[in-house]
Amino acid sequence: MILSQKIRIYPNNKQITFIEKSFGVARFTYNWILEKFNNNSNNFDIYKLKKEFNALKKDNFPFVCEVSKYVSQEPFMDFKDSLRSLFQKKTKHLRFKSKKDTFQSFYIGGDQIKIIGKEDINKDYVKLPKMLPIKLNEHIRFTGHIVGVRIVKKFDKYYASFNIDVKDNKNDNNNKDAVGLDLGIKSNITISNGLIINYPANIEKLNSKIKREQKILSRKVHPRTKDEPKTFSKNYLKQKMKIERLIEKLDNIKRDFEHKVSFILTNCYEYICIEDLSITHMKKDKNIARELQNIALYRFRKELEYKAKIYGSNIIIADKYFPSSKMCSKCGYINKNLKLSDRTYKCSECDNIIDRDINASINLKNLVGRVTSELKPLDLNILMKRFSDSNIDVFKIEEGKQGAISFLSNPKYTHFVYDTQATAVLIDETVELEHPVKTTLIRVHNAYECVVRLLQMYEAAKPRKQGISPKADIAGSAKIGDNL
Repeated sequence: MILSQKIRIYPNNKQITFIEKSFGVARFTYNWILEKFNNNSNNFDIYKLKKEFNALKKDNFPFVCEVSKYVSQEPFMDFKDSLRSLFQKKTKHLRFKSKKDTFQSFYIGGDQIKIIGKEDINKDYVKLPKMLPIKLNEHIRFTGHIVGVRIVKKFDKYYASFNIDVKDNKNDNNNKDAVGLDLGIKSNITISNGLIINYPANIEKLNSKIKREQKILSRKVHPRTKDEPKTFSKNYLKQKMKIERLIEKLDNIKRDFEHKVSFILTNCYEYICIEDLSITHMKKDKNIARELQNIALYRFRKELEYKAKIYGSNIIIADKYFPSSKMCSKCGYINKNLKLSDRTYKCSECDNIIDRDINASINLKNLVGRVTSELKPLDLNILMKRFSDSNIDVFKIEEGKQGAISFLSNPKYTHFVYDTQATAVLIDETVELEHPVKTTLIRVHNAYECVVRLLQMYEAAKPRKQGISPKADIAGSAKIGDNL
């Protein structure tokens, strides 16, 4: 099994010069191949073109020989992958690479790199050909043979992505429990045991900040039409770099969340069932396209799949047309009239009233029952503690008294009762805290909206003065009001 680990590197000025030269050679080779393809796409042979390039490079392109041989050979394989994506209609057209691209990379084979460990400073260094060792930000976690490394420049930072061939040390998952995951927009990840996990709330704030900074960028001096000279002011380049760092920060937050959640789920469950969502077709709906852009559901599925191979879990993909939302999780009745705006599922056969996303996740879990019957229940407190230790906010829906639903968020927020048949919730009691929540009447339509409104009240009630912890616990009770 080949695993990859991406580590930030810190090259000095001389090493940066050599790395940039390698970027240029890889970029030149790729553009040379693309030009040959555009001139003669009918009789194109990548292997004959590779022999032609090797015969010409010593006389016509002597600068190619100043770097490693892998730098000019790997672009042929990269172009082959680009052609495959073009024929599969994943990309519309192939474009030439530019020096101004925010992403640059080149590849070095594993036979020409060496990892040097210095115990006195507890740091590892990577030795590349024709270059002094470069300091790594962290140690390599996997033990095995290094197949190769790809040096990457993303915005203004440099990374080394190691491909490591590890032995098939598949960890045996002792848990025999199964779970269903419903992925969506309102509730990003809904687990069949009642847990709801959403992407971090600061994603929306960062998107708004990026939008403001892009408006500032549009007012800087830059060519606004193709006919104008391509002159960019220094303030324009500074503002552009500022936006690129914000975009990188946003992507890091999303990836950190996805890795943590997928790691916990694959360690705690042996069978995980998810839907086969068509994200491309879903993005055609203008009403939900922006929300889908903020969350990476397909990338989360890929991370689940590759982690499941490592930790001994099994991923079961439900059919694209499986009616997980329209089917009742108790009696199996299919409500064909269910709309996207109906957030609460009401069964006309068995009078089952349940949250829409929870109902879908339970139906997905029931699919696993056809695969295995030996299931061992997992302690929910252990799972919630693992999410809490990873700084992931989790909400819990569980059965309450008299058919009501108890909605439990993280202990630092609040606990209250929500009735699916009511349209209002009255917050009328709070404990004595430094910043209690005022008695407020809020109107909601589903459990998710109720939590969002309550968290907004909590954030608004927090004082701005120093000395008061923003993570102070809030505990209160909520009662269903009469005739609301």
